[in-house]
Amino acid sequence: MSSDQAPGTAGPLDQLAALLTELGLADPGPVELAELLWLAARGREGDAGQETGGGAGGPGARRQDRLVDPNRTAGRSTGTAAGAGQSVRTALHLASGDPEDAVAAVAAVPTPSVPMLARPLTLQRALRPLKRRVPDPRHVQLDEDATANRLADAATADRLAHGTGCAQGRRPVLPVLRPSTERWLDLHLVFDCGPTMALWRPLLQELHTLLVQTGAFRQVVRTRLDASGRLATRPMADARTVVLVLSDCMGPQWRPGAAGNHWYRTLHTLARRAPVAVVQPLPERLWQLAALPPEVGLLSAPEAGVPNSAYGFAPFSELPPGPGELPLPVLEPNAGWIANWARLVGSPAGGQVVGSALLVGPAPAEYADDVEPLPEPHELGPEELVLRFRSVASREAFTLAGLTALTTPALPVMRLLQRASFTRPQPQHLAEVVVSGLLKERDGRRDHFEFRSGVRELLLNTLPRSTTHQAVGLLARVGEQIAERAGRAPGEFAALAATDSGGAAVALERRAFALISPAALRLLDGPTAPVLQQVPQPDRRPVPVPQAPPGLPDPERSRAVLLLTTSRASTAEPLAEHEFRASGDVTGLAAALSSRALVGLAPERVWAGVDDPVAFQRALRSAVAEAEDVLVVYVGGEAAGPPVERLTLGPAARSVDCVAMLETMAAARARSRLLVIDGWQEVLPDEPAIMEDSSDTHVVVSMRQPSARSYASRLARVLRDGSPGSPAELTVGQLIREVHERGIREVDLAQSRIFSWGDRPFLFSRNPAVTGETGRPSPRSSQSVPTRRPNAASHSRNFRQETAWDAEPPGPAQPYFFLSYPVTERPQPLVEQLFADLTEEVLQLTALPGAVPAGFMDRLDPADPEADRGVSEALASCRVLVPLYSRSYFRSERCGREWTAFERRGRATGWASGIVPVLWSPVPLAELPPVAARLQYVQSGLGSSYVEEGLYGLASLRKYRQQYEMAVHRIAVRIVDVADRTAILPGTPLRLDGLESAFTS
Repeated sequence: MSSDQAPGTAGPLDQLAALLTELGLADPGPVELAELLWLAARGREGDAGQETGGGAGGPGARRQDRLVDPNRTAGRSTGTAAGAGQSVRTALHLASGDPEDAVAAVAAVPTPSVPMLARPLTLQRALRPLKRRVPDPRHVQLDEDATANRLADAATADRLAHGTGCAQGRRPVLPVLRPSTERWLDLHLVFDCGPTMALWRPLLQELHTLLVQTGAFRQVVRTRLDASGRLATRPMADARTVVLVLSDCMGPQWRPGAAGNHWYRTLHTLARRAPVAVVQPLPERLWQLAALPPEVGLLSAPEAGVPNSAYGFAPFSELPPGPGELPLPVLEPNAGWIANWARLVGSPAGGQVVGSALLVGPAPAEYADDVEPLPEPHELGPEELVLRFRSVASREAFTLAGLTALTTPALPVMRLLQRASFTRPQPQHLAEVVVSGLLKERDGRRDHFEFRSGVRELLLNTLPRSTTHQAVGLLARVGEQIAERAGRAPGEFAALAATDSGGAAVALERRAFALISPAALRLLDGPTAPVLQQVPQPDRRPVPVPQAPPGLPDPERSRAVLLLTTSRASTAEPLAEHEFRASGDVTGLAAALSSRALVGLAPERVWAGVDDPVAFQRALRSAVAEAEDVLVVYVGGEAAGPPVERLTLGPAARSVDCVAMLETMAAARARSRLLVIDGWQEVLPDEPAIMEDSSDTHVVVSMRQPSARSYASRLARVLRDGSPGSPAELTVGQLIREVHERGIREVDLAQSRIFSWGDRPFLFSRNPAVTGETGRPSPRSSQSVPTRRPNAASHSRNFRQETAWDAEPPGPAQPYFFLSYPVTERPQPLVEQLFADLTEEVLQLTALPGAVPAGFMDRLDPADPEADRGVSEALASCRVLVPLYSRSYFRSERCGREWTAFERRGRATGWASGIVPVLWSPVPLAELPPVAARLQYVQSGLGSSYVEEGLYGLASLRKYRQQYEMAVHRIAVRIVDVADRTAILPGTPLRLDGLESAFTS
């Protein structure tokens, strides 16, 4: 030790020990001090873990919490530029009501928050069915063309009558007037001002502004519903008025009592006169906790703009609506829910939607309360509060609660924090945190909260260590959200920034909520001489979320990106034989990854493409940013250059640099990562490629000759067959070892090498050899067709467009859609014409190879013993079922069995129905069987003539020829869209005579 220290002066180690004791580490010993110093010397995140109390200086400060600027001298900021990788920023705080908090000279900074509706444009588009114009009987407007024609006719008549050509004696001509037009509807927006709705005032303002800017309504009137159940102004409900009630259905006006009786009478009266809906800001899974829980069922309206009393509602539960109860649709404030409601209200011929509805009677219903009420939050300890919240909260809400513990729990701050941390912030997640019981309101400070005793510490322990170490980066990202709106949006709340130019001494929250740049501070009219702090440049990646214990990939939090790059000069050229086989292998691997019996990734999370590195890089960057559990990347192609130096795949114009791709993956926040590089060359190198990396990425590099089987094919095969004698769940290491052992036995895997870093293997797939579920498509028929060689590009697209039908080139071609109709002995030329027209439209809308038929139509030749088998195979493999709704269709036993055969495939794989119904001839709703009635078969986009006459009427009457062609085109678009979104895997062909009809069950 140095002996230069003056007697009685505390040395650096003594000062460090005193600081650690103050921070809560009691009596640190020499070992603890040595470890801390060693970590500080080698870690780059040392400063990030400190609390950022930037303005907490001054004589009244209890402790120095801010990050110290080494360029500050004598209490003044020198303003010098930060070092490499750093920037100078100012900390923003909120005022504190605790006199023991730090006190400093501060200046107010008017700070904007972020909107609660993240994507208002999609919400406005969802209201398009209501955006129509109708004649206005009160006003007229000049028809200029008709008036000019009338003047010309009058002048011509005068010349003929007088024969002089002069204008003397001309008769007066009146202008032509026609009725003016106006918007169809008025909208009344009712805001529930109950005790639990203070959180949603910003949402009300944004929703009101959005509805006004949409231009879909004559006027948008806003009124209040107070806790007594009375409206400030009564909506003038008529046939051209819609009412939206923004409420969480928690207040006293939704419960039995005087307020409830008054509000239910008002609401019931409105629902008998106009369309009424409730916008519920809470997430759907919390609706059952409301005073009036909604029911899920099928809502139908006979025509546009009818009141709720004309709605039909068939609940999916066995409990029918009570006498006098009217259904009120319940909506979340996002585009999907609003679009469904707009179609229900605005469809000219009426509409049908599946949704939730409140069953509102003239008075609140009295429910027997047999369940013991839950304890109040103040009656529970911190551990019980956090556990109770964790058991019901969404992943996003629980993550937001933990991140809020790093800063200040105020509503504007939490909105900024949510926008900075999540790709798709939703107001429902914020509501879960506010109503969780973890927070309590501060006296006299609206929208400001504080954590209950002990809760903050527990939430901080739930965050990953990397998140707490990068707290400064999180605050910097919040500052960036403020900077984006600085100067463009008004200040929503007052933040405080410490200043050196003098100012009022104010108690500050010890935790800063943002770090903001000087440029943004000037736009916010901040202090002229703020206290600057030198902080590390923030990491721009999204904040990691709490990780679940290692297990199989989470379908919604995992991503897969697959690319095959070929040697062809352009996408118009056909693929070589080995490249065509490789493209099918990539598709087969994608199908195995999305099979719920195997890896189980969500199909929309799997991207697969050929010869499109640009789209691949875009998909890879998106996957790196979004994947939180498992990230799988596969790249195949011809190796270019000596792969030992730097491995690249594909031709120069479309090459993929594998080292750069690995570096991109190293920045991912996914718990586990797998990279498979599958290259081929005519002459193999002596040594396989070596990929140097220090990240926790499992890397497989395989080099083979073009004629050898691809690594994608081998991996997909092992995934489907499993590993006998292994556990029920397989790790990546076990799968790769199985791939290599089979390759050695078959002497077909030329060279491959596994590079795996990290000491914890991750689970990847179920073992079909143990579970018995293979996830394999049904066996194909023994018939054979020539190998398909597509002449068009195999385009980059989401895996929803690349399903297991293309996984294996050999085998019979699979139809894109199956036209189901009642087959009769006499010819049906109009059905034949419809099939031909749909086939042509689908071929134009897709890039199907020539050997793949666009559709299949049952012609049922009794003399052909193979006819039934062909129908069964088509039903087992087609992508979409297209039934022709008619009275005879639903009386046909064979059509009902075809429906059953196709529907079983969807139930077996868990996908959506994949059925696109076509109204061939009108059928009353009461005659539709339940399986057909729950599908939306009346679409406003097909026109009123389609609803009235059916497609048969449009096809048979010449005057409807144009409407028929438009309807066929839009039905084909719907077929392609449903095929892309559902991607139902092929099933086993079933004998139709052994099935029950779906129409009689």
